[in-house]
Amino acid sequence: MDHITTYTGEDFRPLDPNPDQIHIEDIAHALSLLCRANGHIIRFYSVAQHSINCANEAKVRGLSERVQTACLLHDASEAYLSDITRPVKRYLLNYISIEKHLQDTIYGKLLGSVLTDEEAAFVDDIDNNMLICEFDALAPNKVFDERPVISSKPSFEFREFLEVEEEFIGMFTGVKPESAPNRNDLRTHIAAIERGLTGKGKIDILEYVKQHRVSDLFAEKQYIKKHSAQVDVAIHAYGILLALSKVMESGEVIDYLSLGAGNTGKSFDVATSKRIAEFKFAKWDDGSNTIRQNGIFKDFLELAVDTKSNGKVKQLYCLCAGDVIKFLSSSERSLASVLSRNPMNKKYPDIQLKYKTVKAFYLAYADEVEVVELSGFII
Repeated sequence: MDHITTYTGEDFRPLDPNPDQIHIEDIAHALSLLCRANGHIIRFYSVAQHSINCANEAKVRGLSERVQTACLLHDASEAYLSDITRPVKRYLLNYISIEKHLQDTIYGKLLGSVLTDEEAAFVDDIDNNMLICEFDALAPNKVFDERPVISSKPSFEFREFLEVEEEFIGMFTGVKPESAPNRNDLRTHIAAIERGLTGKGKIDILEYVKQHRVSDLFAEKQYIKKHSAQVDVAIHAYGILLALSKVMESGEVIDYLSLGAGNTGKSFDVATSKRIAEFKFAKWDDGSNTIRQNGIFKDFLELAVDTKSNGKVKQLYCLCAGDVIKFLSSSERSLASVLSRNPMNKKYPDIQLKYKTVKAFYLAYADEVEVVELSGFII
């Protein structure tokens, strides 16, 4: 067989590429599912994400739209050839020739012409700088000593495959993300689907399912759900370790750790020779934060009244520390209400009698516990 069958159904010959068979949909789909560094990184990070980051960097640097698009497409040949690691590729001269011919064919089809030497130099510089940043963020061990200047703010986090694929296509076609449904606002997105399909029949449903690739979305969400059952525990454990690596002082040692969210048997998440601390990784939003408020107050109270710390610093690390302090210092919610669903409700009856509200308790114990913004320690 001298061809591959692409995502859109083309019988494509990588050694004799036909420009008419090159489609941005095939490139975006394949690159969103290909992992950088042959998978030798700490989490999945796709070639498509790398390409998007490069294109954004070119834009922030003020380079032409053509160079921005070239950055987006610079690894497009990998959609048809996959990739070979750099130490091996340089010895495969025939492969390098095949790759260049295919990449130039892609540029010719989607850009109108191959890159000039100046354009290629811009793309190579951004590609190499981004690679160093990626390895710095994602490699299990230090690889490079260089610290290139990156003007944009690239994301190296795991992103849903379809989301990356659609952004890739959108960047190429010029369709801005804000003109598409906002997947982050799921209720709004679903409500729009409901309105659009009201009064429609089976044929319309089938067309919607096909056009919006509902089968892919469903499979993707199932995959994420299957692998995210323990995500809260993982965030709690790894977040604490990451924060401790930055906040602990010279000579400070661990007395005990309680890394698993909800673990029992230990008073706090962390006790060291210098501090006791609790960690909260939930970010407060613009809606109701009642449950988060209850949890924050419970941790603050436990730290504040602890008598076994022997002079150690008491700290409550949380995201949105400003909002947390505002809540603690101004809330008129009763302690009975805040603790109503917590076993602590009956643990401190004297405190509930003496301090009727969250605000009253906080003002009495504000100097006992330091509320610390966590975001700077988990980057």
